[in-house]
Amino acid sequence: MALKGSLEDFSIVNILQMIKLESKTGRLALSDDADTLKITFDEGSIIYAEGTAAKDEYRIQATLLANTLIGAQEWNAIRQEHEERLKPYWELLSKALSPQTLIELIQRQTIDTVYHALRWKKGSYEFEPMNKIKYNPKVMPKMDVDGLLMEGCRIADEWTRVTKALPPLDTFVVKNIMGENDEEDAITTRAQGSGGGGDYRSSLEYEILTARGIQVNNAQVAVLSAMGQGLTIRELMDHARQGHFATLEAVQALLQIGVLKIAERKDKKRIAADHTGTSAQLVVVLALALILAAGAYWQYLSWPADAAARAGGVTALKKIQAGEGLSKIAYAIRIHLALAGAMPKRLDNLVESGALEPRDLTDPWGAPYQAVFEEGRFALFSTGPDVVLNTDNIYYTAE
Repeated sequence: MALKGSLEDFSIVNILQMIKLESKTGRLALSDDADTLKITFDEGSIIYAEGTAAKDEYRIQATLLANTLIGAQEWNAIRQEHEERLKPYWELLSKALSPQTLIELIQRQTIDTVYHALRWKKGSYEFEPMNKIKYNPKVMPKMDVDGLLMEGCRIADEWTRVTKALPPLDTFVVKNIMGENDEEDAITTRAQGSGGGGDYRSSLEYEILTARGIQVNNAQVAVLSAMGQGLTIRELMDHARQGHFATLEAVQALLQIGVLKIAERKDKKRIAADHTGTSAQLVVVLALALILAAGAYWQYLSWPADAAARAGGVTALKKIQAGEGLSKIAYAIRIHLALAGAMPKRLDNLVESGALEPRDLTDPWGAPYQAVFEEGRFALFSTGPDVVLNTDNIYYTAE
């Protein structure tokens, strides 16, 4: 016989404790006006929990792709098989993920679903007893109710405090590691590995943070690994390879120390590169590769503008090219600053380090680009068509 009622009369904590004490096997369904949760028990222990199918699927997909656990093509094939053959995602993913990763993701979903339920004050519940449940205990090990309740109740109490300390969850945030123009020159520096995700600690960004004396813990690394070119805080909760509450605490800390910052979401093409080296030498090589890739990317983006400029004359075209050249130099300076901890003394230093070619220091009119360096800031400019310092100059400034 099913047990059902209102959460206003019988709290979720009491319901879970009763199911455990009586060693019940079955499924508990919780519903309110907007959501439905299901928690499955085997002899009083929790083995699985789920929310709405769409939300759970989105989180699985976001985590797998953001952390390069599988590729987009492989995920699409799994989703198609799920829809056509009605096979559970976890069964299909068992062929693509290691057992340890599969257990981790299943338990994360289960634990977060239970913790979410513990914050409910209103709604209805219904427990449907079952004689036996068919499942794979190797990937769905039993979880003790009391342990989940202790930690879940603590998180339920802390949830309001942490969310009040954060901006609204739909706030868009980006990494603030490479400098003030991270949104403009955002580069994915997450190392990637086949089927096993990436190790952020072998990335250029992590090297830069370490050089600055900034230590990030495992929860913060999980956020930075999944960040890409920026996400809302709510999106990060689903993309990061950890629990929701751990992500919120990590985002709060990263915003406080300035490793993350609030920004506007921009729909524009970004640069992407992989970084898998562990030595300082390899980091430098990768950084230089990024600079070269950035140059090619700027040329690609500027092609439509170049075509239009040709119609307006060679001078207009060269001004566009000068602006691109200044941007390329500025990027090399920011990499130099991040790795060396100081501004270059002159532009020739960027050639000496291999960051730029000698030709990169000459503008389209054959004159050298000019630079002014101060502590923590710099300005770049081309003297323009007439090679006169006070007319027709093209500038690039940054702090």
